[in-house]
Amino acid sequence: MRFYVPEWEDAVDAHYDYIHDEHSALNKTKRERHFIWDIFDYESTPIDGVLVSREQAEGSQTKFDRITEYGVYNDPQLNIPNWLPTISDCGAWGYKSLPFPPYGNANMLDFYEKMDVDVGVTIDHLVLGSGKEKGRLYLDKRAFRSEFGESDLPPQLTDKVDVMIEEWPSEWPDIVSQREPSICNLHAVDPFTVEDFEGSTLEILQRMDEDHRAVYREDDKWKRYEMTLENARKMGDLYQNGDWSFRLMAAFQGWNPTTYGEALDEVLKMGYQYVGIGGVAGSQLKQVEEIVTEVGHRITEFESEHETRIDTHVFGFAKTDGFETIGRAQMSSIDSASMLRAAWTGGNNYHLNPDERFDAIRVRYAKPGDALEIAVKKSMLGQEVLHALRAFDDEDSISSRIRGWYAEADLVLDTLVDYLEEHRHDERYDARLLREVTSEFRDDFDHGYELQASFSDDVRKSLVKLLRADDADDPTDFDEYLDIISIAREVVDEFPRTADRVEALEEKSGEVATFKQIWTVLESYATSELIDDEDLLEGYRETLRSRPWDRCDCPICEDLGIEVAIFRGNNRNRRRGFHNTYRFYQKFKHDLPKMLVVVPADSSLFGRDTVEEYLSDRYEDLWEAVHDVPVAEIGVLDANGVHEWSEPGPTSISLDPIGISEELERKAGRYDTVLYYDPEGETRFDIDSVEFVDKAQGVRDRILQRLGYESDFTPSRDVQIQLEEF
Repeated sequence: MRFYVPEWEDAVDAHYDYIHDEHSALNKTKRERHFIWDIFDYESTPIDGVLVSREQAEGSQTKFDRITEYGVYNDPQLNIPNWLPTISDCGAWGYKSLPFPPYGNANMLDFYEKMDVDVGVTIDHLVLGSGKEKGRLYLDKRAFRSEFGESDLPPQLTDKVDVMIEEWPSEWPDIVSQREPSICNLHAVDPFTVEDFEGSTLEILQRMDEDHRAVYREDDKWKRYEMTLENARKMGDLYQNGDWSFRLMAAFQGWNPTTYGEALDEVLKMGYQYVGIGGVAGSQLKQVEEIVTEVGHRITEFESEHETRIDTHVFGFAKTDGFETIGRAQMSSIDSASMLRAAWTGGNNYHLNPDERFDAIRVRYAKPGDALEIAVKKSMLGQEVLHALRAFDDEDSISSRIRGWYAEADLVLDTLVDYLEEHRHDERYDARLLREVTSEFRDDFDHGYELQASFSDDVRKSLVKLLRADDADDPTDFDEYLDIISIAREVVDEFPRTADRVEALEEKSGEVATFKQIWTVLESYATSELIDDEDLLEGYRETLRSRPWDRCDCPICEDLGIEVAIFRGNNRNRRRGFHNTYRFYQKFKHDLPKMLVVVPADSSLFGRDTVEEYLSDRYEDLWEAVHDVPVAEIGVLDANGVHEWSEPGPTSISLDPIGISEELERKAGRYDTVLYYDPEGETRFDIDSVEFVDKAQGVRDRILQRLGYESDFTPSRDVQIQLEEF
């Protein structure tokens, strides 16, 4: 069983400065970016693969051009390690409001080939439910103007019809010309008028049925269902007649277990051995369990009848309560970014386990448009609480940390005036030299980092703006600098706000970094008029009392401590998302242990059409015993690596014993259990987590035992029992 994370530009600054809340370089292109696979090492990376959607990649033309030129493994930005498998799909959620998918089958195959991914997915169209009695009407957003906008649509239409408005592509794929030729090959889009939407609902729909700016369907879900299957059939034919470097997965849709099951039957008849259940993201757990149960039942019957194996992916699934069901139903892989996104959406942002989730403590930046005085005050408030939180984490004196910070902040303003008087006309601030003036100022002024941290980026930007314009031959009035600095000085006089109260508590208790002391600072911050987060305090109380970051063994928590539990900017929030992903993955591995079954390669592997052919021929007893086993992965081992059961036969093999041993040890680092099938009992490697089994049934028994399944487990029967118990 594999867990894939969708790739959505989830990167952080590798050398971010948390103390001053500063990027390592102000120019984005000069920062070293780290993705989740860069932060964790090979053995602990909490994902098994990456899902790259075309719709997401097209969000940036620069990125799209780059990854189609270099491929996902050689892209200088993504730099996905070659040991992480990749899947690419269309990103159907991104175009769900269009009447047709915007991509063609041949075009998508070419895209996957250029991307150099391991698996490409057929084009699907989400089957959407509609609560409106008259079906669904798609309208081209380009046809709306100021004279007649979306809000002008008559209620007699919108009350009875599900209206979906989206900007349509300028060119549709070939499949659309067959289904809806009226919307194709248009040179211009005429604007809608009031007259287009006059009359009864029926009259409007009849008019729209012939309109090049509209597509009306009375039963849209069937059309989407059929389109998804048609694309699987057509792309499958193109795939079979071509020479492609990736495996093709058939996506299928439905709206209940029966329609999903019938769609599965269709794609299995087409010859697919990797299928993907689409459209279940966001569904209730019971609905998903019913669907995967039906799918698993039909897959088991197919595997038994054809003595083969089918891999099944569940798109957008991450419900830990459903692990038992998807395991028993023989699902092979899942993907989700929900635990990552949870780090910066809503509450319960810090995940320790499914039952322990905590609110990250929000320390807010100034907002765009804040007056300079307000921006400075918010920054000072934030820095006071940040230094207090770090002292609490370090079990150090909170009052001393606050006073130390204040002394440094006060020094910034004292030295700033002298610096500007002496250096404002330095060559480095000559904007004509195309220098990055902000970076020059930040790095040359001894307190350039602290200036931004304590007094806001707004203050620094205001000063830099003056520096850019200041010319020795036509100098800026120095009072303009002083006016900015005086605003900061007035705010400084209000701080530190809580040091005296905390110090009194420290003296009274004889202890430092107690909950009462940190609560004094945090409560003062959250209830201040500018912050107004009093309603979040109860969640913060639980976070600080529990100190969950101390109980996590991920490298992020071990390195950053309480910073992971602070809600503030991309670099903390996204790292917390990586932490959440790690905690999810630990639960995933606990409930569905990572197991690998390998057999040794011999010379007869070379020249085989498929690895499956080698397994079923050379190791017939084992293949019969494990071809339908859940969760575990199956492959053939040589010194080049593990050739998965579904791959084409390798063009070369290496039987070097040292290389085989090294490769087995490397693979074992990513699995809880590696079962090495050795019927002759002749092979031995001294590698932790590698077990040698000489009986085919013994391999199956060991897998089921490791999963906690009954020894007579059969998926088709067991998943149904599981669901009935649920």
